[in-house]
Amino acid sequence: MKVLLANPATRQSMSETEEKYYIKAGSRWPWSYAKKKGRKNTACFFPFFLAYTASVLMNRNHDVHVIDGVAMDLQEDEFLERAGKIKPGLIVVETATHAINQDLALCGKLKGLLPDTRILLCGAHATACGGTLLEENVQIDYVALGEYEYTVLGLVEALESGEKETSVPGLAYRAEGEVFLPSKRGFVDDINSLPYPAFDLFPSSECPDLTVYGDGVCTYKPAVTLQSSRGCPFKCDFCLWNQVMYGEGPYRTFDPCRVVDEMEYVIERFGAREIYFDDDDFCIRKKHVLGICDEIRRRNLRIKWSCMGDAISVDEEMMRGMADSGCIFMKFGVESGNREILKNIGKPLNPDKAVQVAEWGRKYGIMIHATFSLGLDGETRQTMEDTLRLANRIKFDTAQVSIATPLPGTRFYRKLMERGFIVENKWESFDGTTTCVFGTDGLTGAEIEEFRRRAIRSMILHKVIDPAWIVRFAKRNYLLCTNYGIKSVLEPIRALIGL
Repeated sequence: MKVLLANPATRQSMSETEEKYYIKAGSRWPWSYAKKKGRKNTACFFPFFLAYTASVLMNRNHDVHVIDGVAMDLQEDEFLERAGKIKPGLIVVETATHAINQDLALCGKLKGLLPDTRILLCGAHATACGGTLLEENVQIDYVALGEYEYTVLGLVEALESGEKETSVPGLAYRAEGEVFLPSKRGFVDDINSLPYPAFDLFPSSECPDLTVYGDGVCTYKPAVTLQSSRGCPFKCDFCLWNQVMYGEGPYRTFDPCRVVDEMEYVIERFGAREIYFDDDDFCIRKKHVLGICDEIRRRNLRIKWSCMGDAISVDEEMMRGMADSGCIFMKFGVESGNREILKNIGKPLNPDKAVQVAEWGRKYGIMIHATFSLGLDGETRQTMEDTLRLANRIKFDTAQVSIATPLPGTRFYRKLMERGFIVENKWESFDGTTTCVFGTDGLTGAEIEEFRRRAIRSMILHKVIDPAWIVRFAKRNYLLCTNYGIKSVLEPIRALIGL
């Protein structure tokens, strides 16, 4: 049986020349950005769950096909045409909250085109709302809850052998008009059991090209995204993947030797000049981080690398070790500059530590990207001002200011629902780039949106009077333009800051 793993493109026309383009599989929070119609999508995350699923299936000799329509910027008719030519027995669609209605409509068209093909939805929104999706949408046959690599494998092998789907862990299904949910969601206890992601199949098994992926982090080209761990021990109430995809399960790491083996593989196979570790949090365990750094140096790998880390667990020894082994860029979430807000959301961060980490970044030559979020639990105008003041103290190189989005399955969503604060019921609006879907006792969504615009302007003005920042910013952007070209540099920057 042929299996098609899909990340369909979703877009919404904004004018004759611009469209809203949705970022989906591979991103830990649903968001979108405005781009020119016909211009290639340049803010593109590697869809690890789909890629690991492809490898798991291929290791058991199943016939696997991939269409990452987001990365390829495929129009709907192009996607349908490609799927029709493959004629899969099963289509696996990773969806997201802000795109769920469009994806459901597409699944209806797939059923019309391929009536004997079964369709499985997966991803965080599917996990949080799996029962409702199956009850209300007859075009959907299955929903995979949680980490779905082995759930998909179990379903494929059950279908091929004629066995019942009831025994597949993590699988929700419909039988005789009734919906059945599993007792547990899918979870990979030992992530070292996973094979390497099927890089050779993305963004399409017909024309693989890893260079289409990137989210504005990497400076050098070709760049390849890897992971060294899954999960996070911290319990931020808004965090989608940790609560929904992982079910707040334990933090898991790949063995440092396996991580560096994979680095060598993508260097040799794809000519990678930079590697980005898109972990939920690369910097949780010092032993894990320094183990990777030591192994890189032991093998004398001459490779630049970057990571998604944090300011909670990092110390100066870790930063120095990272820099000595080739690290040049680190992202981390600050979220708020107010201690009470950080306590409310469950993030054990001392705001002053974020200032310190950025200073270590300058000391050791690691560029820092800090992220902030407005509208968190307990937010007031004063606490947003605290966040802006902290942002202007941190010597970051680039930054992101988003609007806290209460996504289904998170404690943040449940809190706001219980208080009656969510004022928007269209899933398309659950997009943390520019739209606020809730208000509070003291703030409206419009006020949070306006403060975000003001904060971005203030942060930019604060940076342009810092000579050291100007030098670092100019140097990196010269390298970006050299490696990626001016057009592919400007659009991701605009997408990341939401302008």
